[in-house]
Amino acid sequence: METFTVQVFPIANPEEWRAFAKSIDRGDRKDGHRQMLRRLGVKREHVYTQATPGGEIMILIWEGVDQDKVGDLMAGIIEDPQTEHERHLVHHVIPNLHGVDPQAGPPPQIEKVATIET
Repeated sequence: METFTVQVFPIANPEEWRAFAKSIDRGDRKDGHRQMLRRLGVKREHVYTQATPGGEIMILIWEGVDQDKVGDLMAGIIEDPQTEHERHLVHHVIPNLHGVDPQAGPPPQIEKVATIET
């Protein structure tokens, strides 16, 4: 089975967040974003949004990254961003578009409860 990780983040500014998502997909931030993903070992990134009663959320799936390692990878970016793109994520995207304090630490680990096969 391919390794993957799933993270969920609130979207505090949906309009600007969508513009940012387009910029990393096919806009002016695509090269910097892909460089960061390669450095982290991410083979493919999927970005989804979902409306909830509490507001929109982003569902982020990274293929090629073990769920147990994602906290350390994100902490590494937050503590020592290597590129202009990573600094933009830490100082603008995370606090302003997601409404999350980057200094609060990585998101809690996801706990596997069951594997159900058919």
